[in-house]
Amino acid sequence: MKRERLPWALGWVSLGIGLTELTFPKGLCRVLGASRHNAGLMKVLGLREVVSGLGLLTQRHRRPWVWARVAGDAIDLALLAVTFRLPRANRAWQGAITAAVVGVTLVDLYAATTKQTPPLLRSDAVTPSLGMGAENGGPAESWRGSGLAEDLGTSSRHGDEGEADEVKQRMMKEAERKLGLPKLS
Repeated sequence: MKRERLPWALGWVSLGIGLTELTFPKGLCRVLGASRHNAGLMKVLGLREVVSGLGLLTQRHRRPWVWARVAGDAIDLALLAVTFRLPRANRAWQGAITAAVVGVTLVDLYAATTKQTPPLLRSDAVTPSLGMGAENGGPAESWRGSGLAEDLGTSSRHGDEGEADEVKQRMMKEAERKLGLPKLS
């Protein structure tokens, strides 16, 4: 999965978990062996998940929202540890839920600590290689000759059939510079 998609996916995971906690708080309390009186706490945890999910899905800068998920995971793990002392808990469900929370916590930590690419919607952002640079093994030259240089508006004149080769070469070099493509030897 691409790095910029992981926080987005975690946003959908948060929404799913949060809606589950909001919809079935008493059932989750019963499975964990907690009193029905703790259903309000379960709803608060669900609301926290929904807010984190919406933040990850709607905000341009997602790192703070991923860290909010990590903090929420720490709270969830602490509360789950308390439920292991409760005699009415279903141990199989408790173990499965705890394992799932630990797994999601590891994914959240990975997403929070990896270097993220800058937001794509910035007005001054330029994608250096359009995903076709040498860093990912793709052919950096595949756009050449496709008319892309002319389409980029690198020259005030549009490509005529009678245009000199040197003008076309200049346009190609200017397009390479604007796109951040590596220079051909």
